[in-house]
Amino acid sequence: MKIGLTGAHGTGKTSLAKNLQSNLIKINITKICNETPRIIIDLVDDSTFFQRGKNTTLRQLLIFLFQATEDYFQEKEADILIADRTMIDHLAYTLDLFPEFENSAECNALIFSIKKWMQTYDHIFKIPIEFPLENDGVREEDINFQARIDQKIDALYDKFNIQPIPVSGSTQDRADFILKKIFSVD
Repeated sequence: MKIGLTGAHGTGKTSLAKNLQSNLIKINITKICNETPRIIIDLVDDSTFFQRGKNTTLRQLLIFLFQATEDYFQEKEADILIADRTMIDHLAYTLDLFPEFENSAECNALIFSIKKWMQTYDHIFKIPIEFPLENDGVREEDINFQARIDQKIDALYDKFNIQPIPVSGSTQDRADFILKKIFSVD
């Protein structure tokens, strides 16, 4: 089973993924697809690598490659994979940061592959902005940027005709809701 958590930065996706993993590992081999931008940041040893003004289109596109690689190898070792971002999240950031990319042949090819990739998720849960942004030294702290990304994510899901399941509340409320949803027999 592959679970995608989707939403802007700072919404609690990673905390939720860890909570879900701690519950699910008791009954299944559960892996978390790590935050791919952080993997890249660690590899290049530069916490500002993806920050606005320093980022490039090529750097941004690395995220898609790393996400696919991370998903693939983690999923091979797990009964349940929890991805704390989906490809649509990454696309929202890419289109916001590099608007000229949207009208390119490369973007059309990327969207084609993302449409296929999105079919690999069994469940996608949308995590709304409910908590204040925390300074972790990596993510952007601009709440307007966060809100803009959240809106782009919603618009892209509409464009792709995918309806993620909204989930809100405390981290535990969110985890309980998701666990109930993925194990319900409808």
